[in-house]
Amino acid sequence: MAGEEPIARLENVTQKYANVFALDDLNVDIPSGGMVGIIGPDGVGKSSLLALISGARRIQSGQVTVFGADMSNAKHREKICPRIAYMPQGLGKNLYPDLTVRENIEFFARLFGQGRKERQTRIAHLTRSTGLAPFADRPARKLSGGMRQKLGLCCSLVHDPDLLILDEPTTGVDPLSRRQFWELIQRMCRRRASMSVVVATSYMEEAEQFDWLIAMNAGKVLATGTPIDIKNKTGATTIEGAFIDLLPPEMKVGHRTPQTPLPIELADVPVIVARGLTRRFGNFTAVDALDLSISRGEVVGFIGPNGAGKSTTIRLLCGLLTPSAGSARVAGYDVATEAESLRAHIGYMSQKFSLYGDLTCRENLRFFGGIYRVPRASIEERIRSALDMAGLEGREDALVRTLAGGWRQRLALGCAILHRPSVLFLDEPTSGVE
Repeated sequence: MAGEEPIARLENVTQKYANVFALDDLNVDIPSGGMVGIIGPDGVGKSSLLALISGARRIQSGQVTVFGADMSNAKHREKICPRIAYMPQGLGKNLYPDLTVRENIEFFARLFGQGRKERQTRIAHLTRSTGLAPFADRPARKLSGGMRQKLGLCCSLVHDPDLLILDEPTTGVDPLSRRQFWELIQRMCRRRASMSVVVATSYMEEAEQFDWLIAMNAGKVLATGTPIDIKNKTGATTIEGAFIDLLPPEMKVGHRTPQTPLPIELADVPVIVARGLTRRFGNFTAVDALDLSISRGEVVGFIGPNGAGKSTTIRLLCGLLTPSAGSARVAGYDVATEAESLRAHIGYMSQKFSLYGDLTCRENLRFFGGIYRVPRASIEERIRSALDMAGLEGREDALVRTLAGGWRQRLALGCAILHRPSVLFLDEPTSGVE
């Protein structure tokens, strides 16, 4: 791929938002053909790079060419953009939630001037290929995360683009759906060998399968090459290990390989007990007669695809949902009748981001300290401890909305343990974190 004419080229590109450099004098060629992966932590400029080559964002400084055309030239951009499909970051962000599967695809087909017969043929083919045909009349808002991403892909591919741009397409998607998504992409690439695919991903195991990688940090390129090239450059056995080795020395201070926690002596009396725990939503049973016993000191994981009932189970055990049948006790409290008392003894980090974007890190911690009734004499010490645990020293007065996803998750964890709970519930805490 390195010897071919690049499908896109960025020369001396600088993008700055709110005094923060998203791209810092960036120079990189994106090769044509196959699958190119943009890898790196949150906030290093991956999304900005993709938005520029898609024509979705104005170029502040430097030159961007795609298919040999200058993307700062409106006429060139108007000519080139129909050859590009851009799927933005976030589950179903390019969809209309109240339109059905068929209506969403048809809307995008109409944008590209396709006639009725051609639309019907393409919709039938795409829904069959993605397994969405049985759900063609279901509104997009009622699809699972993996199904929404497949539908977003259908809408992007309906006009047979020459360049498909995917910005973290599997973030928040369960492992089974992730695998199915990439199998679908690979099948489509085989069917249309001339199509180039450029992907930003936070999952390093996904990056292993791409043809070419561009590793980024702080708005600059760390390395480019095949996955094997990048691993050989550092001597690492995985892309994740290679990426960490490529980082500047100051970023690796204190880094160590995570270790499995040592076994501890577990208490004989369980801290969580559930018997026949059930939750129904209308005719749908989300949790079905669950029996559970967890001892104090255990680390227990709920695993399963989207829609399996993981989040509903956690909300039941937190007292946020009332059981339809059965019972559960957590930290000695009945989740149905003693929910208010229970909440003082548990920490809960929800799947959806729960902090306040217009408050600073310190203000969020103080707010949650008030909710959990942390003693006034202890609150400042607890805040300092949480900031230290999260590695947020020096960022105490930064607005949360300006933080990258990984930093926000660390702060959310700090808020969840500020009152030193005896039971901590984490609902997909690393989803979308590099």
